[in-house]
Amino acid sequence: MNYHFFVGNDNGNSEHDLVIDGRLIRQPNVNCSVDELPWREEQLPESFLKNLQDQLVVTIDSPSTKPGMYYVGKFALESGEIIDNIQIGIDSKSDMDLPVVNTLAQIAAVAVQKAYNEEKKIPAQLDIEVDMATALPVTQHNDETSARFEKRFTNGKHHVTVHLGIQRVAVNIVFPFVKVVPEATPVIFTLQKDSVGNWREGEIFSEFAASYGIDKKFNGSFFKDKRILHVDIGDGSTEYPITEGNRFLRQFVHGSHHGAGYAIEEALQEFNRLIHLPDSPRQFFSDVLKNPRHKYHARALKTLRRPLESQVKQIVQHVKKQLTKARNEIDLICVYGGGSILMRSILSPYLRELCDERELKLLYIPAEYAVELNARGLDSFVRGKIFEALKNKAVEPVVTPA
Repeated sequence: MNYHFFVGNDNGNSEHDLVIDGRLIRQPNVNCSVDELPWREEQLPESFLKNLQDQLVVTIDSPSTKPGMYYVGKFALESGEIIDNIQIGIDSKSDMDLPVVNTLAQIAAVAVQKAYNEEKKIPAQLDIEVDMATALPVTQHNDETSARFEKRFTNGKHHVTVHLGIQRVAVNIVFPFVKVVPEATPVIFTLQKDSVGNWREGEIFSEFAASYGIDKKFNGSFFKDKRILHVDIGDGSTEYPITEGNRFLRQFVHGSHHGAGYAIEEALQEFNRLIHLPDSPRQFFSDVLKNPRHKYHARALKTLRRPLESQVKQIVQHVKKQLTKARNEIDLICVYGGGSILMRSILSPYLRELCDERELKLLYIPAEYAVELNARGLDSFVRGKIFEALKNKAVEPVVTPA
């Protein structure tokens, strides 16, 4: 069976968010290399399919990564094995195997689920062609690193075996074209349009519209000609690009090594002491923070408050630097990303005061949308006319003179 997928791929330091064939996948961005399957007894392979992303085990043979068997995402995080993750402020994503392995695994898993849903049987083999848009942090993105990251996907066929218990499905993946852009910049596409190309509207804008007394019929057309200072707060970096309409203003490229992950790293030792563990990974702490019903949630918040305040102050200073560089010629500041959720109670008052002082508006994206904006924006970009034009230009045949 053959499929063609469009993929918008946001390889975050903590969370991996992808839109594959129109479907949003969210998993911890971790994996671990293992020597054998975790299942001893025979289980029906069909029983794995519904929640495959949560129990994802693959074997990968690719020209771009170390071959081997991997637990991926949530299954790796909960396995008790030594996990591989992105070391904030240290690792360069374009050189790491982890983003490639996890991307291949998630695409292969969705392909297997799609084939089963359509054919009502588990396929033996699938061939997948993928057009993909992904991103690198502004501090890591340049012509060299983006070309290198693109080639990690486009330089050959990737063979992925998806394990459904003891049954195997062979998935062959090729990437005809991949475009790597600076993180945060794709968000301009998803702020304006929804997944079917209409002006975006709804709850994502309700607080913003109410704060500034804007008409209830407010929609994404508001942003089509606006100059926006983005503040995309992740685990290991915060990006501060400026966009105007659909244009990324390269003269204002800026990013800093600040984010929720640094606060978590600083709080982690005290958190582990309070819960009587010698060690636990950053992603475990993140999961506890996301779950108000977790028995350790209150203790996690307590240890995080002071480190978060330190990160917030640094981020505000970088926002001020960007505003100064742009001579305050900005229409609004837009704040999103996983770190923005944890920081909101501390960061929002600072930014509100700054915006009032400099006659700007503040769009602080609600928590339920904040994490997925980059993935949704990349999905909009990969399906759009700009991506299509870039792809056509890249694959144009070279005509040599007679």
